[in-house]
This record gives sequence, C-alpha cells and structure tokens, in this order.
Amino acid sequence: MPSLETPERILIVGAHPDDPDAFCGGSVAAWTDGGAEVWYLIVTSGDKGVPDAETDLTTFTETREQEQLSSAEYLGAQGVTFLRYLDGEVFDSLELRERITLEIRRFKPDLMITHDPLTRNYRQHPDHRAVGFAALHSAFPTSHLPTFFPQHAQDGYESHVTRQVLLFGSDKPDTFIDVGATFERKIEALEMHVSQEAAFHGALRERMGQRAETAGEQSGQYDLAEAFLFVDLG
Repeated sequence: MPSLETPERILIVGAHPDDPDAFCGGSVAAWTDGGAEVWYLIVTSGDKGVPDAETDLTTFTETREQEQLSSAEYLGAQGVTFLRYLDGEVFDSLELRERITLEIRRFKPDLMITHDPLTRNYRQHPDHRAVGFAALHSAFPTSHLPTFFPQHAQDGYESHVTRQVLLFGSDKPDTFIDVGATFERKIEALEMHVSQEAAFHGALRERMGQRAETAGEQSGQYDLAEAFLFVDLG
C-alpha cells in the first residue's frame, strides 16, 4: 500500500449527510480513538432524499443535519460544517471551490478525504463526482496559493498545503484501513440516520458488512476494512 502518514487533522468532504459515515465511519472512529481531530464538511443537506412528496423540506433537511451532527459526534469527530447547496444540483464551480478552500485554510488538515470523481462505477450520484472534483481542485492548487481568494488572508485564513488525500467510492482502491475494532460503531452511527431507513432497504448491516469484507480481502491484511485510493499532493 502507499505510505500514508499518521494523520493528526483530517477534513472529510462529503456530498450528503451520511456519506462520510457510510464510506469511512469505521476509519473515523479508529482515527479519533488514536487522538486525531476530524471535521466533516457536508456540501448539501440531502433535501432530495425525502420519503414522500408530502414531506416538509425545511423540517426534513433540519432532521438530516441533526442526524449527521449526532453520528459525527458519536464517532468522535470535532464537528460538522454544512454548505447547504441543493441536493442533486451540485457542480464543480468556482464558488464551491472557494467554500471548500476556506474550510481547508481554516481547519488546516494534513489529510483530506472525499469522493473519487473518476470512478468507473457508473451508478454514481452526480453530486459525488462534482464534490470530488471540487475538493481535489481546492486541495491543489487553490488552497496552496495565496493568489486564489486573497480575501481569506484578510480574514485571517492563510494558505495551507494538504499533502495527502484519500478518495472513497473508488473502483481502484490501493489503501485500506482496518475497521475490525470499529465496525460496530460505524453501523450504530449509520443507524442514527433514521430518515434514510428506506434508502438502506433494511439491509444496512449486510451491505456494509459485505463491503468491509471485500475491502479486507483486497487488503490482504484485514478481516474488515475500508477502501480508498491514495493521492499524494506533496
């Protein structure tokens, strides 16, 4: 596997509430157990994922945000920032890059984790691709160079170099995190997303377990793992 430095500060950039928990909740628990600081940046509040057309969207998005706050806290994360873009309508725009860049400069992670925008898994939410591209472009070169968004420095947020990135949802993973000791906490965190029970089709544990077993087999080292593609931006 690539040489992943032990992270101390981790920024996870996800498209929707529950994305970080589903793709890397076991890793988050393992990292926070080891003393790392983890922060979630969630681009949308998942407003399209309503159970029926009669659901009040304001109440629903508030519920989804609260579910994400609760699960992130349960896994040991420091906190969550919501950008509140419209679900299903996210693009890799300069505006989105500026918002993500600000969070990178504010939190100063040594590891960023986000969606793999280039996966050839074609059943892929378009927001995942857009957020993955925007996050990567924000990590390099945007957050590195003070000439991008110079107003950030005026507000006290200097340029920052994030040297390592892990991409989840990749069809070509090469880095695996052992989640044998934290898998149950990942499931418990996902179960806090009660509003999404219908999306899990009643087989949450089975689906996540199968995914973790497959990643463990790919790793050649672990029984249960979470899989990522490593990107070196150093």
